[in-house]
Amino acid sequence: MPATATAADKFAELENRIVRTIELVKSTRKEKDAAERELGFARKQISTLEEEIEELKKERDLVKNKVESLLENLTELTEGPIA
Repeated sequence: MPATATAADKFAELENRIVRTIELVKSTRKEKDAAERELGFARKQISTLEEEIEELKKERDLVKNKVESLLENLTELTEGPIA
């Protein structure tokens, strides 16, 4: 009978290992799902920020052109003939 008890003990240990493995897989899947959701959110943020950067670049170029135009006008005023 000791061989049977040992076999039963080994089977119980195997069963415990399988249960722990299943719990580990479930936990890992939950973590993976959470990480994928977080990644999706981060990608949306990146996209939004990239769009914002493009808008700011356009605005910067517009302001730069306006400033250059104003400077040219000022230069014409200051360098023009003195009456």
